[in-house]
Amino acid sequence: MPGQIPGAPPPPPPLPGMLAPGGGPPPPPPLPGAGGMPPPPPPPLPGAMSGHYLSRQPAFTAAPGIGLPVVRPKKKLKALHWEKVDAPETSHWAAHTPSAEAREEKYQELSKKGILDEVEKLFMAKEIKKIGIGSSSKKDDKKQIISSDLRKAYEIAFAKFSQYSVEKIVQMIIHCDPEILDNTVVMDFLQKDDLCNIPDNTVKQMAPYSKDWTGPDAKSQDRELDPSELTRQDQLYLYTAFELHHYWKSRMRALALTRSFEQEYEEINEKIRQVVTVSESLRDSVSLMNVLGLILDIGNYMNDANKQARGFKLSSLARLGMVKDDKNESTLADLVERIVRNQYPEWETFADDINGVMTAQKINIEQLQADAKKYIDNIRNIQMSLDSGNLSDPKQFHPQDRVSQVVQRIMKEARRKSEQMELYLEEMMKTYKDIMVFYGEDPADDGARRDFFAKLALFVGEWKKSREKNVQVEETRKRNEASMKRKHAAQLKLTNANAEAGPTSPSNTGAMDSLLEKLRAAAPQARDQRDRRRRARLKDRHQVRVASGQKIPDLDEIPEVEAGLKNKEAPTDDDGRVLSPGLSSPREGEDDVADRAAALLQGMRGGDGVDDNDPERRETLRKARRQTAEEERRLRRRRRERATTNQSEENLDEHKEEPKEESKEGEGETAKEPPREEEPPIEDDAPTPRAATTGDGAPEEEQGEKA
Repeated sequence: MPGQIPGAPPPPPPLPGMLAPGGGPPPPPPLPGAGGMPPPPPPPLPGAMSGHYLSRQPAFTAAPGIGLPVVRPKKKLKALHWEKVDAPETSHWAAHTPSAEAREEKYQELSKKGILDEVEKLFMAKEIKKIGIGSSSKKDDKKQIISSDLRKAYEIAFAKFSQYSVEKIVQMIIHCDPEILDNTVVMDFLQKDDLCNIPDNTVKQMAPYSKDWTGPDAKSQDRELDPSELTRQDQLYLYTAFELHHYWKSRMRALALTRSFEQEYEEINEKIRQVVTVSESLRDSVSLMNVLGLILDIGNYMNDANKQARGFKLSSLARLGMVKDDKNESTLADLVERIVRNQYPEWETFADDINGVMTAQKINIEQLQADAKKYIDNIRNIQMSLDSGNLSDPKQFHPQDRVSQVVQRIMKEARRKSEQMELYLEEMMKTYKDIMVFYGEDPADDGARRDFFAKLALFVGEWKKSREKNVQVEETRKRNEASMKRKHAAQLKLTNANAEAGPTSPSNTGAMDSLLEKLRAAAPQARDQRDRRRRARLKDRHQVRVASGQKIPDLDEIPEVEAGLKNKEAPTDDDGRVLSPGLSSPREGEDDVADRAAALLQGMRGGDGVDDNDPERRETLRKARRQTAEEERRLRRRRRERATTNQSEENLDEHKEEPKEESKEGEGETAKEPPREEEPPIEDDAPTPRAATTGDGAPEEEQGEKA
């Protein structure tokens, strides 16, 4: 075949249906040197294929090509960024790489269902409009040499300087402008490996546009091609990293040191001092050693003879919280804290003594050591570059580069800090190693070095939790004990009060029962008041008749008395005579008082010729009073018996469910009758003494009753 390379395989025949009438020619043969896997064919010409979404692929067996659908979106869509699998044929993706015909059918199916149209509608990329007429056309005319990723990185890093021209930005970088040096984003970008290490193909393409500043007469040297043909990012790359590549890396490292050496020194040195301080506090804390010794003693007491130990590692402290008591409520850590707080309070200060481990546990000793060495080596390397390296000859620099002047100003202070940090680092590593050995840890063990402070910090944290737990439990117990004491004191006080009130109470031994009985008996009732008034009136009449010597009428002759008997207000004796509840027998000491009172009343009324000093008269009056009193007592007993019987019958009829309570009330009322015997007559009985003057000894009788 004309133009075919010898030894190369012939091009595959077109697939069925690939060529439409009047279609274009078949794809060209593979290029020279493309043995193995040829490049994909160029896109088909308009009308070359009909009804197919994929371009024609060469028929090779190495790896099938993916190809692109023939029908592309009308507008640019958003890209889906993914990481491609290197060998899909050995993974599950092998099932998703069918033949070209199968893929063609799948795209036809997606198109018929409207999925492709929906994707194009939803994920259409927004067009970025540039300010200025014809800017888009000019941009398309610019040549791009650097990779797209590096170009995007340039846009992001110099977004703040987008309004500056390329010449202005290059001048700021070459002159070491503070606005560039203080911008962390720009400085980090200018130190990237993509700018320090230039690929060979980029060197070949950039060479015609560049100028060699290391050669003689560099200023008068002309460029082969105009750099304005390149894009903005390519021009920045050309004027800076490419033309100054022979000292660019050292230059940017030295400039970065001018802005970071003080801050890095403070950060690293602070961590070093913290490690040294905490290590010394662990070495000097006597209380911590005593607490660990107490834990060792308790552990040996709990363990068998074959598990006795002379010391334990710090990792064993985490197991104190795993040993539970018999009730599963407290732990061995709680017990140790309680013992130290109650028995050895001077040891409690260990938590404050070593509190620095709470922050020191976040420090990675190995990483800190690496950062300190990197800082020291960086300053040392820059000083060597300035003394004998690629920063030592200013003639090799750009004519306007001021890197040497800027860096030399800070190197003296940087060297001093580097030397100090080297001493601090050596002291820290020695102190840290010694404290690990002091607590029985192995400094050669990476895990022990990494977690030394963390183990102690965990122990301090658990100790504080145990203290809060124990204090809360003790406070709760104290509150409960105080409450029980108050209740016991109140109960004891009530018991003592009842005991003191016992001798003065009635014969009833129950204090509460007696008090309730008194309250029920003393409750005012309208019926009791009416009964009391009625009994008082009957009492007055009875006293009048007794004093006058008249005969007491029968019960049937006094309807009022009969009504009173039915209501238990006016009790009578067996003969039907009304009894007075207010009469009482005179006491021996009251005879003279009664005689004098009767004589006084007789004198006030003018007298009736009776001699007050007649002994026979007085003796007669005394006998009459005694007889009357004895008769009254006998009749009163009968009256109470009859009243009790009537009350019981009424209670049985009216309150069948509460016989016991009503019986107590009847008994209480009966018990209240004796005080009524000695009640003085109501003041409405004032006319009684006058009526009593009609008979002998009437005034004396009434006076004795009142006494």
